[in-house]
Amino acid sequence: MKVLRATIRFLAMCSVMVGCYVCWVLGQPFVFAFPSISRKWRHFNFGGWAKTTARILGMTVTVHNAPPPAPFLLVSNHLGYVDIIVLESIMDCVFIAKSELASWPVVGFISRTLNTIFIDRSRKRDILQAMESADRAFSCGLGVVLFAEGTSTQGKTVLPFKSSLLEIAARRSTPVHYVTLSYSSPANESVAWWRDMTFFPHLFQLLQLKRFEAKVIFGLKPIISSNRHVLAEKLRAAVSSQLNSSTTAGVVAKSEELQLV
Repeated sequence: MKVLRATIRFLAMCSVMVGCYVCWVLGQPFVFAFPSISRKWRHFNFGGWAKTTARILGMTVTVHNAPPPAPFLLVSNHLGYVDIIVLESIMDCVFIAKSELASWPVVGFISRTLNTIFIDRSRKRDILQAMESADRAFSCGLGVVLFAEGTSTQGKTVLPFKSSLLEIAARRSTPVHYVTLSYSSPANESVAWWRDMTFFPHLFQLLQLKRFEAKVIFGLKPIISSNRHVLAEKLRAAVSSQLNSSTTAGVVAKSEELQLV
C-alpha cells in the first residue's frame, strides 16, 4: 500500500511540475513586458505548484506570525528540499541555492529559468554575482530566501550561519527577516534530507508517509546590523530561540494555520 501510494504521488508530482512550468512558459510572451504582471504570473504558477505539491505529499503547513512583505531578505534554517515547497506555498520569493543544483536533470533547468540564485561560496566572484542577482530580485518586488547554514540538517539544532551573503544587508543596514522551519510526522519518520542521504531513496520514503506537518514561525521583527558577523550571530540566535520554544505567548497569539491537505 505504501509503495503504491508513493508511486501515485510521484507521478502526480511530476505531472504538476511539468504542467505548471509549461503554463508559465506559454504565458511569458504575453506578460514579460509588464514586470508587475510577469511577477504575478510567476507566483501564480510557482506558488500553485508548491501548494498542489504540498497537498500531494499529505503535508499540512501551520504558519505562525505574518510573513514579511516583499521585497525582503529572509534567512531560514534548512532541512532539505521540502523547505522550498513550504516557503513558496506561503509567499512569492526566489531562493539562493548551491551551484550544484543547477546541474540536476530537469529540476536544475527549471530552477534556472525561475530566477534561482546559484552560488559556490568558495568563490568570491560567485558571492558578488549573487549579491547583484539579489538586488535585481528586490527591484522586481521579489523576496529573497537564504539558507544561511550552508547545508541542510536534521532540524534539532541550528548550525552557525555563513556571514558572507549577509554582506549585502550589512553594507546598507538592510533589515533581515528570519523564519524557523520544523517538521513532524505521526511515526516520527524523518522528513529532513541531510548529511549523506541520497535524494531519490529519501523522496520515495517521504512519499510513503500518509501525512506530516510543517511548522513555519516567522520572526516578529527584522534584525539590522552593519557588521555581517554580528548580523549572522543575531539571526542564528533568533532562529534557534524560535526552534527551541515555539509555544511562547507572542508566537501563539499571532498564529495562523493554513491547511494544505
